[in-house]
Parts: sequence; structure tokens; C-alpha cells
Amino acid sequence: MDKQKIVEAALFTAGNPLNAKEISKTTGIPTKKVKKHLKNLTQKYKERDTAIEIKSVNKKYVMQINPKYSEEVMNLAPIEISTPVLRTLSVIAFQQPVSQSEIVDIRGNKAYNHIKELTEMGFVNAKPYGRTKLLQTTNGFSEYFGIEGKTPEEVRNALTEKFDPVTLEDFLD
Repeated sequence: MDKQKIVEAALFTAGNPLNAKEISKTTGIPTKKVKKHLKNLTQKYKERDTAIEIKSVNKKYVMQINPKYSEEVMNLAPIEISTPVLRTLSVIAFQQPVSQSEIVDIRGNKAYNHIKELTEMGFVNAKPYGRTKLLQTTNGFSEYFGIEGKTPEEVRNALTEKFDPVTLEDFLD
């Protein structure tokens, strides 16, 4: 069997970012070979200019819809995060690090439940901060949304590049 196709199938099946070691463990292909196949696959998809791309984020790889085409088919994808929770997440991502009390002032009392849900999903880290909590997005957030960057500044910059500011302002209202 073609090992590169097995690596490609692993990315497709997972639906979430995987590193070379995870793919190696599942497929039995040595990690060094997996890395080579991932690099080749990423380049092949880029050259073919298809609606599907392989993206590397924080040393993990994910097969996803090319952003040029995502808006056209977005309504076909199952919604995994409710709109109110997604709005709360967007405020946290742009204001981070931000106190939970500030988010509640902006989003209302339901934000407590949103923050709990986002923490459980691994998108937000909540550290004690006086009588409240200090909120910040996690690497899991960056991986899930395909955002390169680990620091709050890098995440903000990546989000600003990804989204039209007018659309973003409408989204935050």
C-alpha cells in the first residue's frame, strides 16, 4: 500500500489537527517518513489549487476547506458551537488576556455558561485572577480554527487578517 495515501487518509478521517507522531502511532509508519509524506502532501495540495488544503498549524496538520471556498459551503457543515458561544469566544480572542467579569459586562450573564463550555472544549484557559478569572485562548483554539500563532498578539493579528473588519464588527455586535 502507498504510505503517503495512508497518511492522507489519516488526515481526512481525523477531521482535526494531528502531529506526525500521532499519525505514526495510528498507522505504524515511522515518524520521520510521516513528516516527509506530510510535507509532500501539503505541497501537492498547494500546487493542485483545489478546494481542499492541508494546513500546518503549531506542528500539527489538518485537512480542511480552502478559505476561498468555505463561505460557499459553510451551511453544509454541522454547527458545533452555538452562535452566542462563538460570539463570546470571538470577544475573548480579540480582547485577550481579558477578565471574566469584563466578558460578562460585554456579553451578559450567560457568558458564564459560555466560558464554562469553551473551557471544557479546550478553546479557553481560565486562571484565577483576584475575585474573577483571566481568560485567554489556547493552542486548541488556534488549531481548531486554523490560526497560526500562540501569543495573544499573534492570534489577534491572524484573526484580523482572516476576517473583513466590517464583517467582524457586525459579528461582535
